[in-house]
Amino acid sequence: MSADRLPLDGVRVVDFTAYWAGPLPTAIMADLGAEVIKVESIQRPDQFRIVAIPGDPAEVYELSPPFNATNRNKLSLTLDLARPEGVRLFKELVKRADAVVQNYSPRVMPQLGLSYETLREVNPAIVMTSVSGFGQEGPWRDYVSFAAIGEALSGISGLSGYTGEGALIHGVGVSDPFAGYLAAFCTLAAVHHARTTGEGRHVDVSQLEASMQYIADALVEFEFTGRPRARATSDDSAASPHGAFPARGDDAWVAISVATEEQWRALLAAMGAPGWAADARFATPMLRRRNREALNPLVAEWTARFDRYELARDLQARGVPAAPVLAPSDLLKDPGLAAADFFQFVDHPAAGRHPYPSFPALIDGEHPPIKRVGPILGADNHYVLSKILGLGDAEIAGLEADKIIGTRPLY
Repeated sequence: MSADRLPLDGVRVVDFTAYWAGPLPTAIMADLGAEVIKVESIQRPDQFRIVAIPGDPAEVYELSPPFNATNRNKLSLTLDLARPEGVRLFKELVKRADAVVQNYSPRVMPQLGLSYETLREVNPAIVMTSVSGFGQEGPWRDYVSFAAIGEALSGISGLSGYTGEGALIHGVGVSDPFAGYLAAFCTLAAVHHARTTGEGRHVDVSQLEASMQYIADALVEFEFTGRPRARATSDDSAASPHGAFPARGDDAWVAISVATEEQWRALLAAMGAPGWAADARFATPMLRRRNREALNPLVAEWTARFDRYELARDLQARGVPAAPVLAPSDLLKDPGLAAADFFQFVDHPAAGRHPYPSFPALIDGEHPPIKRVGPILGADNHYVLSKILGLGDAEIAGLEADKIIGTRPLY
């Protein structure tokens, strides 16, 4: 695969996003070859720049690991959109773009004079994708949402936890990537339509609605039975034994999911045909499911004797779905990911050289290259303003003197 001939070569996207749900879809497009121009202001940079990194924000704003990973392969332009000249330049950029992606609350873009209706007047073929917590209309439209809020309201947290205990919020903000991947897909579909017909579209992605798709089975189950699904983190409606079982070592676990009679017999063979296997409580999949509270401790007593990797490999060889439960630090050493060249080592002028996860698919047998990560704030001001918008050096210098553009945040 040639880095110069990626699938989205020739597509230009204006990225006016922050945190994760908005930058993720534009990162996907940048990975696939689109020219993505991230617009921030020195007055209010993306707050993801100071997440997960200790220190004075004025000194560490280029070092954030999540920012640098989520804004890979992008250009950086600073514009103060609270100033008329900043808004004018933003519109000039929209004239030359295929899409604008933003993830602020629905009131922000109209307040800036950059509503979809306004941008469509500037460029009738523009696609504008708005990612928000609850959509552009309705009673919740102006409520602030981060990942945990979308997760809670969508029903995901209501299903997460242990029987008899309270709901749990996941350790990662799952509703952000749920919305982000949907936004990427819908934006590209709308760009394809616009290039075919000349008609732009406003794509409205609700974090709430995007997240609800991932509990569709529980929703359908309730519609058919009238009974809400019980809260149980390691539960499954079909498989048993199913869940994470202890392995040898400190906080080591192996995941096992047995869904068929063939897999059950293979598991028993791996266990050496234990005597309890003849127990009538475990005779059928339904009985094993019903009596899982008796079955799971018996499986756990056996799994605790083995290394998680070795046990998973042995079970997989026998046809039993199994995997070691890995932490993020384990992933960096995982032999399967290493063999796939999933992590790419990239140099960053401020943060140094680190491994970054690739786009999660191969194109012609290769991951799209990460040419750079986390663009330095305002690093591409001159390129965008000069080469794309046609401004002269004196005009660019004037914008910098007026602090409409810049390269250091005004924290």
